[in-house]
Amino acid sequence: MLATDAKAAPTAAPVVQKSGGGFFQRLSSFIVGAGISALASQYYIYKELVAGNEIILNKQKNLEQRLKKLEKK
Repeated sequence: MLATDAKAAPTAAPVVQKSGGGFFQRLSSFIVGAGISALASQYYIYKELVAGNEIILNKQKNLEQRLKKLEKK
């Protein structure tokens, strides 16, 4: 038999490597993302609370000034 007459030997299937991260890598990425979004949310909520408190304090000051004017009459 000649080498050209021989049937080609079956080739092994190519080794497929996992793409992407494992469970713990995905979990840690999720935790980091959730932490960053929580910090951003906390910052904006804090700014909103400070602005709201300032508005309420200004209204209270105006009410007290009006009350003093009425009491002087």
